[in-house]
Amino acid sequence: MKIEYSGERFLPEECKGEIAIEHFQRYQVAKLFAEGKVILDAACGEGYGSSVLAEVAETVVGLDVDANTINFANSKYAKNNLTYMIGNVTSLPFPDHVFDLVVSFETLEHIGAADQQLFMKEICRVLKSDGILIMSTPNKRVYTDLVQGENKFHIKEFYVQEYVEFIKEYFEHYELVFQYPSTGYFVENGRDIHFAKKRILSQQSRYIIAICSKQEILYEFNGDKLTQFDDSMYYFLYRRVHELEKTLLSTKQEADDFERRQEGEIKKQKEYIMHLEKDLNEQKEYIMHLEKDLNEQKEYIMHLEKDLNEQKEYIMHLEKDLNE
Repeated sequence: MKIEYSGERFLPEECKGEIAIEHFQRYQVAKLFAEGKVILDAACGEGYGSSVLAEVAETVVGLDVDANTINFANSKYAKNNLTYMIGNVTSLPFPDHVFDLVVSFETLEHIGAADQQLFMKEICRVLKSDGILIMSTPNKRVYTDLVQGENKFHIKEFYVQEYVEFIKEYFEHYELVFQYPSTGYFVENGRDIHFAKKRILSQQSRYIIAICSKQEILYEFNGDKLTQFDDSMYYFLYRRVHELEKTLLSTKQEADDFERRQEGEIKKQKEYIMHLEKDLNEQKEYIMHLEKDLNEQKEYIMHLEKDLNEQKEYIMHLEKDLNE
């Protein structure tokens, strides 16, 4: 069984470099809270992250709406404490208050505003009273606006403050973790950084991870240990620039050739038009000459008619004389 990469789901074998680091870091953050816990990975995709959490958790359930994806995950990541099942995030198929931890990365933006509200209500329902939600979503300002991009799978994205207000509707306590690239890829705990830097990161981070609970959250982690450097991103972009340069040069050459061909065709068309104009002028002159000849012929005919009439009169005069 194989899943074809569509750009919607992360596939470890297909996705390298930046996107692989993004998923690795998020699940490493979640793993800090996962030891001995009962966990739901909502919209788990092909199962990679759920498997990571199952390394330390008591039980992990990976949930996804796509049956083929779930079948693939069950065949690839089979573990005694790991189960994958089909389900919709707006109607979680679980009893109330059964999970210590709910994880959902890059899911929220894939559903509309009304379903986002339903999803959060369902999370609150299935979480234990002291349970924790770890949820990430792209920062629309950086992910979309800054690059003038568009992800066809995203329905409702969030700006940072908009995301914070959304979280506060359901959880009294929350912390923000900022995930952003800067040559390497970094994860920083919003609790541990200076206010000025926090304000900058809140606007510039590519993704915002929220750690939420209805009770005070006690945790520690060192983001430096999760920092990842990957030169392939640089060389990929470098190669891509060169490919685009080649394409640009080739396109420019084609445009120049096309322009030269068009100029040649235009020149031919202009010469043909001049030839037609010359023929037209010659035809006009010929017509004028014919009209002149015609007028002369008309005058000659009138002169003949006059002579004829005079001859008639003369004959009539002779006949008269003869009769007399």
